[in-house]
Amino acid sequence: MSQQPPYPHDDAPTVTLRPSATHGPPPPLQNRPTGTNTMAILAIVFAFVFSPLGIVFGVVGRNQTRRTGQAGRGLAATGLVLSIVFLVAAVAATLYVTVLAAQFVGSVPTDQPGVSEPADLPAEEPVAPTGPVPTGPAGTAQVGIADGDYGPEVPSEALAEQVGAQSGATDVICPGYLPAQVEASTICAGAVDGQQAQLEARVTAVEGSEATVDIARVG
Repeated sequence: MSQQPPYPHDDAPTVTLRPSATHGPPPPLQNRPTGTNTMAILAIVFAFVFSPLGIVFGVVGRNQTRRTGQAGRGLAATGLVLSIVFLVAAVAATLYVTVLAAQFVGSVPTDQPGVSEPADLPAEEPVAPTGPVPTGPAGTAQVGIADGDYGPEVPSEALAEQVGAQSGATDVICPGYLPAQVEASTICAGAVDGQQAQLEARVTAVEGSEATVDIARVG
């Protein structure tokens, strides 16, 4: 026994397929951005210039290339990695320099020159008094005259030499200026028998290029 179709062949329903609104065709290719992603390029550039911005551009570039299909996803990833590496290296170098600077400052001595206490010097033995200091004339000398800044004068070096020769003093030092004029005088300092001595040199006469000087111990 054969089964008959519920409907005659000519009366079968017709089914029409329409595209779903949620599964429409992809957008035309001409509306998509082309070329290498700008953020990816900036990620590479700023990885060497300013790594924090390189990290930001790398993250944004990766997201944009994933969404739009642009070229440059590898550049964005490379810029992101380089930026992170350079940033970590910069932080480590800054910490290292800070530690070195702190150690250097701590090793610098705080005592300034001249502040420390002087070293103990051996005490000098007191010199026993030898009685009153002898004073009086020591001799007369002829000293050559030279032209000085203020006129004719008795040179100090020549005068000191004559004072030492006449009085027996050593290490004689005379002031730098003694006018070659009668009654002009000066006090020289020296040592006689180990004691400090003061010796007066007084001009008593001036003849030509020489001056006569009387030398006497006054202290």
